[in-house]
Amino acid sequence: MDYDFDSAVQKQLDEAMPWVGLYIAAANAVCTLAIAADAINGFRQKKLWFPCKCTSLNAASLTVLAVAMKLPMDLNTVMIKSQTDAIAKFASISFLSTTVSNFMPSLGSMNDKEVLANVVGLGILVITIIGNVGIQIVELQHFLKRGNVIGDIMFPSILMLVSLTTFISLAVTVPTTKRGLKSMIEEKQKAALEEEEVMLCGEPHYNLKIDDQRRHMMKYWVMAESGNPQFVMSRSVVCTASSMICWFSYIIIILVHILYGTKAIAPGESPYGIYTKWIVNIQSIGMFITVSVAMLRWLTAVMFRCSATSSNCFKKEVNMEDYWIQTLNEWRDSFSGVQIEVNRWWKYVLDVKWCVLTFCIGLQIFVVLVSKILVFFSAMIVSPFQFCFSHIKKLGRHASGSDTSTDFDLSRYVLLLDGEAELPIGFVKSMCRKADNMIQTGRKKQPSSLVSLLQKSINFNGVGQFNNRQIPSLLFQDPPDCWTMQVVTLTSIAIALPNIELHQRKQLLSSVTEGLSLAKIVEKTLYTRAQPKNIGKVASVTWAELLLYSKWLGIDLTRAFLSCKNSKEVIQELANKAEGIVMEFKREVRDPIVEENPINWPVKVVAANSMYRICQSILVSSSIEETTEEMLDRLTVMIADILAACLSNLPYAITKMCHQNSIEKRENSVHEAFLLLGKTEKVVELVRQQQRPFLDHDRCVVLQHDGVALAPTLDDEGSSEKHLDIIVDC
Repeated sequence: MDYDFDSAVQKQLDEAMPWVGLYIAAANAVCTLAIAADAINGFRQKKLWFPCKCTSLNAASLTVLAVAMKLPMDLNTVMIKSQTDAIAKFASISFLSTTVSNFMPSLGSMNDKEVLANVVGLGILVITIIGNVGIQIVELQHFLKRGNVIGDIMFPSILMLVSLTTFISLAVTVPTTKRGLKSMIEEKQKAALEEEEVMLCGEPHYNLKIDDQRRHMMKYWVMAESGNPQFVMSRSVVCTASSMICWFSYIIIILVHILYGTKAIAPGESPYGIYTKWIVNIQSIGMFITVSVAMLRWLTAVMFRCSATSSNCFKKEVNMEDYWIQTLNEWRDSFSGVQIEVNRWWKYVLDVKWCVLTFCIGLQIFVVLVSKILVFFSAMIVSPFQFCFSHIKKLGRHASGSDTSTDFDLSRYVLLLDGEAELPIGFVKSMCRKADNMIQTGRKKQPSSLVSLLQKSINFNGVGQFNNRQIPSLLFQDPPDCWTMQVVTLTSIAIALPNIELHQRKQLLSSVTEGLSLAKIVEKTLYTRAQPKNIGKVASVTWAELLLYSKWLGIDLTRAFLSCKNSKEVIQELANKAEGIVMEFKREVRDPIVEENPINWPVKVVAANSMYRICQSILVSSSIEETTEEMLDRLTVMIADILAACLSNLPYAITKMCHQNSIEKRENSVHEAFLLLGKTEKVVELVRQQQRPFLDHDRCVVLQHDGVALAPTLDDEGSSEKHLDIIVDC
């Protein structure tokens, strides 16, 4: 009975195995699609070193990869039961080997802790698979021919282990590589800033022509592109040599297919059913894409070496740079974190540590030297073809009369590690063309509604009208204002005015939406203190409610004031409601620290305080005969003036975006800056042509109050000073 029961249970479990095969095939499909997405993205961006976005090594990708590797880790499936089972196991090992090589550039996007965690996770997965394969070889050695075992199982496993070794070899250089890149960026950025000061000659940023600004920002573009950590990893000799291993893995799987044949079998012959065949086919497609990507990475890196190979001797090419072994040396010679006691066992532990790391240093030197030799001889082979290709390309340019040379030299802003070959001039020029394409893309996204709004701004008077200092504060102090908070409050008042046409509201909201998106960039660049940032967050929350629901702090602005006769009554009602919110907060709060520090105020209190002061200021400055249309026009001009004052800082903000300190975020920040340069071209020209006093950080004189920057003092052609309630962190 027990035997029959066990057999029935086993039979029931075997019937469920095809479902297991289905999710294994699905996991392989996810990996293959991610690899294909990165390949398409690389071709689309013309980056033949193929940055890793979808195939970045992390917890999610490791989990999916572990599911995809179920077959070689399955000890219960007999390898000789069907040809498809054997092929699938071998294909899985080769697929993992090529995937490990494909992960290498993603090391550049990780910090030190992420590198350690992900490398350990990948190492555990690879070692587990190798261990399981070894167990199968030992247990089935009597049933398999010895030649088949060595040729079809051991060789792919060895290649997978080699791939892991090269991956770890590159991973240990990430900390020192990034420190070297950061040091070079700081040095070259300092030189670029000095050139910027010479170029400006004391002039403010808003007077800088767009072409001159593009020329200056191009230096940061070249630094960001050439210093992209993923690009540095992909063009390293270890990653280049690892790409060659992919070819061996792919050749092995092809030989296995030829050895076993492609004979179709019935679904029942494999425990996983027909899905075993699916797994093999999906992995074959994934390996083909991965190998193609790896060879293009190899070719790109070798092309960089071709020019250097002709001028450098072999001895110079195989020099060992310090950053390859610096991390291992630091680990070996460091005693931090080790509990030193008068105990011989601690001495043995330290001796073992020293011996292990010394062995690792020797292995690292061996891997790097072998990689350098492979790359050197690869460059020697490719060099004649590259020479012919470059001459043909040069003749074609002369025949067509085109000249792709830039009007200034940017090669000195290319970031290169010690021992790296200089990037070809044509490659640097292609970087510049990508930057120009980014600007052209931005020009296609001009904020037309915002431009129409800014055309209503004639002078700077509207900036000083929205906040009357004679109005007493409801609390001990007012929070510092910011451009976005004032624009959101004024727009809320405009939306609440009676008898306003729907298309006017929509047009105003569309214009302000485009303006706020740019104003937030300016504020993010200029503001460094916590208080202005907190007010900016309040403005974002209030604007989201207004844009989506036409509400201000839960009040429906289009319906709540229908009983009001004119615009003044609406504004007075808004002031009363705002005053009620602030006074309720004042009654309920018991902590004087919270009451006196605006950064601790709730969102609704900050928004209500701004609404109260602006409403009262508008009522004081409005005339008795002012109609709703006139009030709307006045508010619109005030909004336009404030946005114009804010956006006059755009040239400085865009340039400042190129000064991103984080290496991982630097490229995206520079790309966004170039896109913004083209997008805001008309806005900047419009603001510059109107010749208003600009709130530029180069001209403003900041008034201080309790250590907080308040308002720039502007002198408009000898007129009295205007104290503007706008925070500027100069």
